[in-house]
Amino acid sequence: MNEITEKDVKRLWVEKDAVCVELKDGRIGRELIRDYEPLRKATRKQLENCRVDCDGVWFDDLDEGLELSGFFSPKKMNPIGRVFWLFPELNASAFARRLGIPQPLFAAYVNGTKKPSSARKKLIDEELRRIGRELLKTVA
Repeated sequence: MNEITEKDVKRLWVEKDAVCVELKDGRIGRELIRDYEPLRKATRKQLENCRVDCDGVWFDDLDEGLELSGFFSPKKMNPIGRVFWLFPELNASAFARRLGIPQPLFAAYVNGTKKPSSARKKLIDEELRRIGRELLKTVA
C-alpha cells in the first residue's frame, strides 16, 4: 500500500472516543483515543486542536502526533474491513451507495467500530460475490 500523506486527506475530526481521518478515496480511518496515553489525558479542546501535517495528525497543544498510515493499518481487521484493505481499488463509499447503506455506517463496518446484523452481513457478502461475478463476465 502506498504511503498516505496530507494530500490524500479530505477531512479530519475528533469523535468522543476517536480521532478520524477521511481520505479523498472515501476510506475512513480511526485511532482510538484510549490507545494513546497523551490523548487519554488531553482535554477535548486539546484534542480538537489538531491538523494534518505531512504524513501525520499533529496535536499542537500536546506536542504529539499520529502517523496517517496507522489510521488504516490492518490492526482492526474484520471480514468486511479485510476486503477493502486488501483491495483498496474498491471504493467503500460507492459500495455503500450500491447497497443503499449510509456511507458513515458502512465505514464503521469496514473499520470494525460497528458490527452489521447477520442479515446485513449476508447482504454485503452477496453483493461482493455479485460484483465478482460481474467482473468475471466483463473480462471473459
